[in-house]
Amino acid sequence: MARRSQLFMLPLTEAKPPGALNVLLVVLLGLYSPFAWIVLRPGPWDAKRFLWLKSWAALPGFIVQSLDLFEGRPLWLSYGSMGLVTLVAFGIFFKLGRTSRAWLLFAFLLAAAFSGWNSWLAYQVY
Repeated sequence: MARRSQLFMLPLTEAKPPGALNVLLVVLLGLYSPFAWIVLRPGPWDAKRFLWLKSWAALPGFIVQSLDLFEGRPLWLSYGSMGLVTLVAFGIFFKLGRTSRAWLLFAFLLAAAFSGWNSWLAYQVY
């Protein structure tokens, strides 16, 4: 009887969740690789391109730029909200990726889709 009760206490899988460093790298790859067009795009390396490179850290949250809420507001507020959206998205994808390898793949695909959409919006503005 004691042996049977221990059987039901065992986890369904013995696999360890992915390491934090692996999840960090995969999620950052998913979030920032769609913006590679800034570096790979042919054309002059002028002040406009350098401005986009400086704001690369907050670019996955570019969706807030399309809101009319920030029209006529200070630029720092817009970039701050972009950074906040990026941090929230990163936190969600990181938490999903730490669950298991399957969820890490899902988090990568979700991060790439989210960031790809924001990258497309940013490319239209560029």
